[in-house]
Amino acid sequence: MQQELAIWITFLAASTRAQTVVYVDDSATGANDGTSWANAYYALQDEVTAAMPGTEIRVAQGTYTPDGGTGNREATFQFISGLAVYGGYAGSGDPDPDERNFELYETILSGDLNKDDGSGFASNIENSYHVVTGSGTDASTVIDGFIITVDHANGCASQKPP
Repeated sequence: MQQELAIWITFLAASTRAQTVVYVDDSATGANDGTSWANAYYALQDEVTAAMPGTEIRVAQGTYTPDGGTGNREATFQFISGLAVYGGYAGSGDPDPDERNFELYETILSGDLNKDDGSGFASNIENSYHVVTGSGTDASTVIDGFIITVDHANGCASQKPP
């Protein structure tokens, strides 16, 4: 009987998490816990790393890098099956933070870790190897409303000849 109860509680906890919506806004000033626009995570990488299948992540306009400020070129937004990530929200600084218009509220996933790229790919030597990866994901993964730009895969393991 106790074993059955434990299985049911585990299932209940998993189904509760499956309904979770978390918020990310690089200009939020609250608790950085993702529970609302006011308390949104500041860095998208924080929630992508912790996310469970069934989580919906709403991302406000802005530019997000996968390294969390560390300069680690191997860092990537590694998406998982069952994760839904939507960009293009107005975010915490807007009267209607839930307004979503990906053309008006550009949400950029960028590999430009130093934020110094010039025209013609100048100064991109420190860019992340891969901005987004999703190997092993299935059709339940959603990435919608983003501009994904400026990786630089020189010298990474997947680019080296055998």
